[in-house]
Amino acid sequence: MSNLLSVSTVFTYIGYIIVAIIVLLLMVLIHELGHYTAGKILKFKINEFSVGFGPKILQRTKKNGEKITLRAFPLGGYCAFEGEDEENKDNLEAFNNQKPWKRLIVLFCGAFFNFLSAIIFSFILLISCGYDLVQVDKISESSINYGCLQTNDVIYGIDGKEINFVHDDYLNNLITETLNEKYSKYTGENLEDEYSFPRDGETYYMDTCSITFNVRRDGDEIVVDGYINVVYDTSGNYSGWSLLTSENVNADEFEISNYEYSFWESLGQAVPFTCKWAWKILIIFGQLLTGQLSITSLGGPVTTINMIASYTQMNFSYLLLLLPLIAVNLAVFNLLPIPALDGFQMIFVLIEWIRRKPVKRTVVNAVNNIGLIVLLGFVIVVDILQFVL
Repeated sequence: MSNLLSVSTVFTYIGYIIVAIIVLLLMVLIHELGHYTAGKILKFKINEFSVGFGPKILQRTKKNGEKITLRAFPLGGYCAFEGEDEENKDNLEAFNNQKPWKRLIVLFCGAFFNFLSAIIFSFILLISCGYDLVQVDKISESSINYGCLQTNDVIYGIDGKEINFVHDDYLNNLITETLNEKYSKYTGENLEDEYSFPRDGETYYMDTCSITFNVRRDGDEIVVDGYINVVYDTSGNYSGWSLLTSENVNADEFEISNYEYSFWESLGQAVPFTCKWAWKILIIFGQLLTGQLSITSLGGPVTTINMIASYTQMNFSYLLLLLPLIAVNLAVFNLLPIPALDGFQMIFVLIEWIRRKPVKRTVVNAVNNIGLIVLLGFVIVVDILQFVL
């Protein structure tokens, strides 16, 4: 029986791996569709739009000569423009002979389409699951916060500091930060007089302390003075917090969940929510450059697929969070001035536009190819580190 369960688990996880690959492929196709759409609007000649890399499986040639191809390895795709890597001034249809402003638009639209998709995914996330804000679903008379918090209250801040995921200011972190500042050590006269409970073979105590909740209630933003149970160890050191009256109380006493935005709220918050994620990614990138984060914080496509599969297996709703996160990450990353990425190509087009003379394609291609090799090597290393460390 255990062997059958193991086989079932393996096949289930393989199914989530397939879902993860489909998600990653979708993101790349959206990116390439941005290049393709802009190219078609601006009358660029497109030779091939490929889904995947490697050997050709299926191919259809349109009347205008464009090839739509399905290839063996579904970890990407590309949109091949006429003369994209060539320096041929006689070929008027070549990508590099088009006006700089047109090329900039085509190069930018890959990331732009990723960003647009992230806005759509953010809307779906906010309206279906919510993300950052917390709503009170139930509160009974036995709760320490009965009378100050009410059902359907939306908690958006603690002690005047608002929830903001850009700086990791989630509810849990804000409460922990406030309690660490105010109650880093038990200050009562007799710890043993407090409510105690066992956990992992140790005895812990609870002490009720006041805290301020910033709440949205019936369309108004108000401040309410509530309470929270601070958890201490036997030495009186802070060990956590709880919104329940005691560790063993019925969970129906107090229930909270992510606040699910209404249709209009989701519509209004989708763009700011996506922009916040883009800013957070830039902050993380800055932390990597300054050494505040290690290289092990990164991951390549293998790590991404494994992460999507693992999170989706735990809870399928996590996929709704990963979709906008991956989409905006691709948008931001591709605009960075790194060789082999769109941002790098855009830098050379801008240089050409300013000096009114193109940089030699041999130089651009050499730098781009070297950068591509380095980038692929880097991606492989960070993927290996994720599984080794």
